[in-house]
Amino acid sequence: MEKDIKTIVVTPSKKKNLPIVYILHGYSGYPQRTLKKDIPSLLELSVKYEMIFVLPDGNYDSWYFDSPIKNSKYEGFITSELVRYIHHKYDTKNAQKAIMGWSMGGHGALYLGARHPQIFSAIGVICGAIDFVPYGEKYGIPKILGNSKKHWKNYTALSQIEKLKNSNQKLLISCGIDDPFIDENRKLHKKLIQLGIPHIYEESSGKHNAKYWSMAAKTQLFFLNEIFRSNEY
Repeated sequence: MEKDIKTIVVTPSKKKNLPIVYILHGYSGYPQRTLKKDIPSLLELSVKYEMIFVLPDGNYDSWYFDSPIKNSKYEGFITSELVRYIHHKYDTKNAQKAIMGWSMGGHGALYLGARHPQIFSAIGVICGAIDFVPYGEKYGIPKILGNSKKHWKNYTALSQIEKLKNSNQKLLISCGIDDPFIDENRKLHKKLIQLGIPHIYEESSGKHNAKYWSMAAKTQLFFLNEIFRSNEY
């Protein structure tokens, strides 16, 4: 995209091939806010689980895909340029990798994770905006996809889930029962069952706010740690 993109990397040590989790922020977010407000426990969790956390700036409203009409190419940035840079900088070429995020970042984690199973062995979705077609005009979709809602469908996380049928990726989904996205997360859960795609689905008390994201992230990172450890044997 011919610009610098700020990315925060949280790493517990200089060991080689530590597991990596790419963490995608929500609409209007940014990496510094993730550390200070959204998931402030990341620093201690990195040490506890010996994981590297990579927090790219997904712009205010990139939605983490490659726009066909403007120079907003966040899928290419994250899955090609950033992954390659992290491999080189932190000596993680053979490391296990997962991707997770919340809200817009939950969409991004599922969209990118499903499309790149060779990179990400696990996907974590928190309060995900699974299908933005009904409300996308309020959140920047027209400027990156145009005005055709029929065209938008091809870029939703929901449109990518059939790719998970034979990928063997681990999928974690969490949503608060008072979250405005609860219905579309329930629909996603039912669709995954219909397709026979294994996943862990969790509903619990919570709204669409940092309190819930932080709690759910701790739970998902616990599961991701268990997944990474089980793959070592």
